[in-house]
Amino acid sequence: MRFLALFLLLLSGLSARGQALTERDFKKYFDSYGLRGSFLLYDQKANRYTAYDVARCNQGYLPGATFNIPNVLIGLETGVLPDTSFVFPAQDQKRDDGKLAPAVRLGAALRQNCQPCMQQIAQEVGVPRYQQALLRLKFGQMVVTPEVLQTFWMGGISRISQFQMVTFLRHLYAEKLPPAPRNQALTKRLFLLKSTPQYKLYGASGWTQRAKLTNGWFVGWLEQGGNVYLFALNAEPKDGKPADEKFITGRQIIAEQILQELALLPN
Repeated sequence: MRFLALFLLLLSGLSARGQALTERDFKKYFDSYGLRGSFLLYDQKANRYTAYDVARCNQGYLPGATFNIPNVLIGLETGVLPDTSFVFPAQDQKRDDGKLAPAVRLGAALRQNCQPCMQQIAQEVGVPRYQQALLRLKFGQMVVTPEVLQTFWMGGISRISQFQMVTFLRHLYAEKLPPAPRNQALTKRLFLLKSTPQYKLYGASGWTQRAKLTNGWFVGWLEQGGNVYLFALNAEPKDGKPADEKFITGRQIIAEQILQELALLPN
């Protein structure tokens, strides 16, 4: 037991790269939605992490639709997306009413999680540019080959941990990534979820189904009180079942409940 505690302490130190880390127990929030998971938050001013289940925060998972964040940034940087007003043409697949899916603007495509839209970006970016861009962005370990060009963030062996996700978001927020600052600023604006006089919440969610394992994310940052808090939540159903309504809605709600407990969001 003492060896395990020492191992986790060393692991957390490596993950935080010298920054202070406080461990908290947020299990009750995951339990209330029938989920098991982990949560990581970085306080920019305090230069401190707060984590629930440090070991799990170091594990890698498929990014799912959270990859929309670097995908848009890469799209803007390569010119595949000329600007944020870009409109994706009507999609080839038919809706339930038999009509083609309508044309959709970039912002709406992100809110609707339009996978064909994101796959169109992937197809036009291509393997070589992805490999180069993702290496420079340090967005986990993404494995891009011609065979998985339009699916590598949803299946296969690509992985990113919560520590890696938060580090990426920190650099994006500070506009210190390799792409042009303009493109980083434009990307950030697209992921605004809530705006009040007290705070602004930015984020993206995503989930993947691999064999019988469902895994999902809610990641982003909170601007509040002259500070910014960057976070990543990862969760999966306790019973190993596919995604249900509790899983789909619970990830963002749990993150907001944790932010409320930390007195960062109003109750």
